[in-house]
Amino acid sequence: MAETEERWPQAREVFDRLRRRSLDQDSPLNEEQALLFTLAELVAKVAHNAAGVRPPFDHDSGWRIGLIAYRLISVTDDPQLQAELTTALGGQPEAA
Repeated sequence: MAETEERWPQAREVFDRLRRRSLDQDSPLNEEQALLFTLAELVAKVAHNAAGVRPPFDHDSGWRIGLIAYRLISVTDDPQLQAELTTALGGQPEAA
């Protein structure tokens, strides 16, 4: 959805579905799933705001995307997901 600008107006619906699932206590998410859902929710918020649909989400919704993506890289055992996120982020953060 986020890759196709014409679909950005659907982002509020996508966010709502993601949020309902992430809060479902009958089927709780593990840490990796929770981070993935958080990342997807943030991207949906940014797409919604970029579409100009009202009401907007908080203007700073996208500021956490990088942090959540880096955290997801560190907890996932999926090498493809790690590689895709690392590429999307422009590499791994420097060691402090």
